[in-house]
Amino acid sequence: MFIFNSHKTIDILEQLIPENPIIVEAGAFDGNDSRKMAQRWPQGVIHAFEPVPEIFTRLEKNTQKYSNIIRYPYALSNCHGWQPFYISEKPARPGVASQAGSLHKPKDRLRVSPLIFPRTISVKTLTLVEWAEQYSVNHIDLLWLDTQGHELTILEAAVPILPQIRFILAEVSFIESYYNQPLYQDVVQWLAKHGYRHIGCDFSDKKKSFFGNALFTQAFL
Repeated sequence: MFIFNSHKTIDILEQLIPENPIIVEAGAFDGNDSRKMAQRWPQGVIHAFEPVPEIFTRLEKNTQKYSNIIRYPYALSNCHGWQPFYISEKPARPGVASQAGSLHKPKDRLRVSPLIFPRTISVKTLTLVEWAEQYSVNHIDLLWLDTQGHELTILEAAVPILPQIRFILAEVSFIESYYNQPLYQDVVQWLAKHGYRHIGCDFSDKKKSFFGNALFTQAFL
């Protein structure tokens, strides 16, 4: 397993996926990574999911000039419907939704991060399987999950199409940042049982941060 710099994630991914990849980015936030991927893979398609309306507006504004980014105002989850979403804010910017909002209620994150979660909204959810069927997507080269503790929930509901997903990049946590959040090893073990190898991560010392990103690929690749 190799260690990569989080600022060089896209450089690493470029060595692994084709020139015309199908990328699903769950938790696209304001589109910073979406833009980078659209520029790096102009022949690819980036499917960017962001369920918070005020953030989705920023995502649309920041990515509107990229024809290869398709935006969805939904959260990937394990069901079709509506679920409560905990909005995060920086104390210095009250009323402005920040990164780290989640479908899970914040827990230990509150003691290790300055972010606050002062409000809850309802967001529309759907499963990856449902979305793939609806939009006739028959394979995914990269599934990028940055969903603040909801990554494994999304994957558990995606079992029928896991064989069509080549690489998975998932945010993982070393503490229970949110209630009922699986930890790093839980995600590794579950994916191993479903045919994925853990090949890389952007951390070497779990004591330096309470979260990181882990990269997986199908075991037969």
